[in-house]
Order: sequence, then C-alpha cells, then structure tokens
Amino acid sequence: MAQLSTHVLLFSFISIGSLVSVSEGGIERFKYNHIYIKNGLGQGTPLTIHCKSRDDDLGVHVLNYDEEWKFQFQINFRQSTLFFCGFTWDGKLHWFDIYDWCRDKSVCMPDCKWSITKENPCLYDNDTQQYDLCYYGYH
Repeated sequence: MAQLSTHVLLFSFISIGSLVSVSEGGIERFKYNHIYIKNGLGQGTPLTIHCKSRDDDLGVHVLNYDEEWKFQFQINFRQSTLFFCGFTWDGKLHWFDIYDWCRDKSVCMPDCKWSITKENPCLYDNDTQQYDLCYYGYH
C-alpha cells in the first residue's frame, strides 16, 4: 500500500509540474511558428533563398519580385531555435538570422513576416500594416 501511495504522490507532482509549465508559456513550444519571406528587391530581380537550422536544411528557393515563401517550425526544448538564410541576388550572397528565439520570442509569435530588400531585411509591423521595421542588417 505504501508503494501505491508513493506512485500516486509522484504522479501528482509530475502533473502539477506540467500544468505550471504550460501556464507559464511552456505550451508555446508546441505551437508552430511561421516565417514568411517576400522578395522586395524590385521588379526583375530574382531572390534565391537557402535557409537552415542546426537540424534542418530547407532547401533552395527562387522568388520573383513580390513572391513569398513560407516555412514553419516548433520552438526546440532548450528554447534556442535559430534559423539563418542565405540570400543571393545580382550574384552576391548576403545572410541573416531569419529567426532567433532570443531576439524574436516576443515579436514573432506565431508569425514573422520579412521583406528582403537590397538595403536590409524588413519585418512586417502589424500596427502600420507595412514592412517598415528595417533596423536589421545583413552579415
């Protein structure tokens, strides 16, 4: 009987711990985040994209002006999710961390929408309904 009480007590602690984790935002890890990348380079300039994380290679995609490509992912258990992309146009390669959990956790839940321009990547601002958050730079 004592062993059964111990198991019930242990199960109760695990259940309560899970509920606390979910109530403190732990459930966000299980939802999908979406990244949208739009070619904002200008008419006649194709954008070649190659995005990766430590675990995933999302392949090469070519977008004509104003076209958009999307991918989705879940935040990893360590909450250190990072996706980086190489962007090529006019024969020149630029790269940028398209999603960095530390930088984007409060900005991009659940969506990050980017327009890739020649000057810099610009994040979509839900308040202005424009791609006008352009304070990021390429590496």
